[in-house]
This record gives sequence, structure tokens and C-alpha cells, in this order.
Amino acid sequence: MLVVKRKRPIFSTSPRKEVSVLSTLGRMVVLLGLTFCLLLLVRFYQPATHLMQHIVGTSLWQQLYGLFHIETALGREQLILMGIVLCCFLLALLVQLVGLWIIGRFRRR
Repeated sequence: MLVVKRKRPIFSTSPRKEVSVLSTLGRMVVLLGLTFCLLLLVRFYQPATHLMQHIVGTSLWQQLYGLFHIETALGREQLILMGIVLCCFLLALLVQLVGLWIIGRFRRR
């Protein structure tokens, strides 16, 4: 009789602990708070403001204006604001994920 062993799947299908609604809301509030703090940092911290102005002055950023067919000053300001908010959100998300990973490592010990 030939016995075929099944390989374990790469991704585990074992049930994970469910995340509560309260925990999800807490994570969302923390993410929004981190994003808001980073936006305040860009607005009021001079080195961050200068870095943002330097990035907006690069030729790569200028090519974005052409890519999106932005020709007015208002359109340029809106693109800059969208870029700042998106970068702050992604950085806040990264900070939150690293924080959750660190907390998870401490809880396992």
C-alpha cells in the first residue's frame, strides 16, 4: 500500500485569534493620530518643511505635474498636499505595524 503524505501549505490555515471591533477602532484612532502628528511635524518643524520643499522642487516631482496634466497653481498645491498626506499616512502605518510587531514579540515571551 502506497501512502502519500501531504505537504504542509506555505501559508498556515490555522485559525488566528479574532480581532475585536474595539481593538480595530483603537488601531484606527492611533493611526489617524499618528498621521495628524506627522502632518503637524511637516507644517511646524522647519527641517521637515525644508525637506518637503526640496522634494517638491525635484525634476521627478515636476514630471508628476505633466503626468497628471496639472497646469494651475491651485492644482500644484493640491498635488503637493495629497503627496504630503499620503506620505504621512504611509509612514504612520509603518510606525503602527512596527509597534504592533514589537508588542506581539513581547507578549509571546
